[in-house]
Amino acid sequence: MKSHKPIKQRPRRALPHLTDLFAQPPAAFYRLPEFDLRGKSLLTRGCRRVLEFTPERICLDMGSFTVTFYGAALQIESLAGKSLILTGKIRRIDFANKWGEEP
Repeated sequence: MKSHKPIKQRPRRALPHLTDLFAQPPAAFYRLPEFDLRGKSLLTRGCRRVLEFTPERICLDMGSFTVTFYGAALQIESLAGKSLILTGKIRRIDFANKWGEEP
């Protein structure tokens, strides 16, 4: 008669409570900038100022970090308040924390 190996049971993961799923995010979440891609345009909210502007590179101050867009034929279509509309072919987006920490 063959001896059978004991079956290993997986540890059960605790399921999150329903109230945790619908809880408010941390307060810092609401200070983060927003990016919306709409057709051929990128809409940003939370832009404090434009740090650098060329057709190949646009760098934005977004509060605690900077965002740099790389591409071709980049243009700022609109800058009103803290909203900016960017058009062109975006090839890469880099995020950098102003204080040396990871974003």
